[in-house]
Amino acid sequence: MALLSSLTNTAVSLRYKEGVDSTGKDIIKAKKFSNVKISAVDQDIYDTAAALGSLISYPVSQVVRSNDSVLINA
Repeated sequence: MALLSSLTNTAVSLRYKEGVDSTGKDIIKAKKFSNVKISAVDQDIYDTAAALGSLISYPVSQVVRSNDSVLINA
């Protein structure tokens, strides 16, 4: 039997350093945007995330794309 994978959802998270705690460890925060168009190209997602990141008071350190899939045993 063949296993099929069907992409069901895409989300993007912007991760940024908000500061440091009392021990000097970085405080990392994230803002997640759900329901991103599944067919969106990585470069377009990155460019949009960079534009959104400019609205945050802190510099964005990572842009993370998360894809959810359903596996179907056909």
